[in-house]
Amino acid sequence: MKKEILISGGGIAGLTAAKLLSQQGHHVTVIDRAPSFTKAGFLISLKSFGVKIMDELGLTAKLLRESSPSEYAAFTESNDQVIQQISYEKMNKNTERSVLISRGSLHHVLFENIKDEVKVLLNTTISRLAQKGNTTIVTLSDGKEITADLVIVSEGLRSSTRGQYFKGCKVEDFNTLYMGGQLKFLHGYTVGSFKIYIDVNKMLSIYPVAPDEIAIQCYIHHEGELATSSLNAAELLGSSFSEYSQEIRDLLSRFIANGLMFVDKMGMVNAPDLVNGNLVLLGDAGYCPTALSGMGASLSIYGAKALAYFIGKTPENISSACKNYNTLMQPIIQKFQGNAKKNAASFIPSNEERLNQFVHSFRSASDEDLQKIMTDPILLTEDQLNFKTS
Repeated sequence: MKKEILISGGGIAGLTAAKLLSQQGHHVTVIDRAPSFTKAGFLISLKSFGVKIMDELGLTAKLLRESSPSEYAAFTESNDQVIQQISYEKMNKNTERSVLISRGSLHHVLFENIKDEVKVLLNTTISRLAQKGNTTIVTLSDGKEITADLVIVSEGLRSSTRGQYFKGCKVEDFNTLYMGGQLKFLHGYTVGSFKIYIDVNKMLSIYPVAPDEIAIQCYIHHEGELATSSLNAAELLGSSFSEYSQEIRDLLSRFIANGLMFVDKMGMVNAPDLVNGNLVLLGDAGYCPTALSGMGASLSIYGAKALAYFIGKTPENISSACKNYNTLMQPIIQKFQGNAKKNAASFIPSNEERLNQFVHSFRSASDEDLQKIMTDPILLTEDQLNFKTS
């Protein structure tokens, strides 16, 4: 039984769901508020089951063409003393190799793959939803109406539709400002060998992704509002690392002056129920685990696969499919959101004592210890990988 499905939000979660549901023969329409899509975006690491699902979709080759090499990461103190150097090959020996890629490039791979299969309406949002029997009448921002058997809300962390139609949902402020992006220039850093500075209330990562490009990511504890923080982001970035080496100060100055920078205030979505009638939350709109989980993109892709799996099992009963999706996802959401909180406490320590504890324990960690710290938390059980709810 083929369904009319509207997906509001054409990000990674929305496009993955569009691909999978279109493959089942459903009529899928994707809307997005953006006037156009670009390949720009901050750097992400697609790991574990996220890579596996992309492989199942036949997109691995295209994904790798858009990716950047990742060989080693050196966790470092502010004085450039190495705490621990990690080999990604060793860390990934028990799971799929992680793929380092910009969010925009991952999105581009997905969009190019589905753009001829589903209808995509840009510069379009939901104005109003009205239940009519077993369907939902969706009024779009241009005044047109769509009748949908299912509306998938994948609008991201600050989803307006979630705020209007899902009661009890909260966005937990992480009090952490994220600043990241790309800087194009010829440099002398080793491509694929990264440096991650751990410090009190901040973390700075430098990723040489090509001979002429460096990606930079920075997390700073910050309690101000996003609008104000965005205006002062450049000043905050410079001042936060003013006591670092001249090399780091020069790199950040160059990034501030000539780089492509993205700024956001991190938040975590707590949704007691991902389903409201014929509406379902997907991706960051329903369970944003923040970038500190390291699994935001993978979790979005997994959630899309899970939702499509249950709809494929009972296409005649969308309500049952969505309930099964919610049942499966809730403990997984708690796991990865819990990981993010632990990572925040470890990698962005709140005081000198915690920083010293981290440096000591991480420096003395064996390869086995590092495997448990870096890889074990991102794995799912066999039942979860096979979408079993009991």
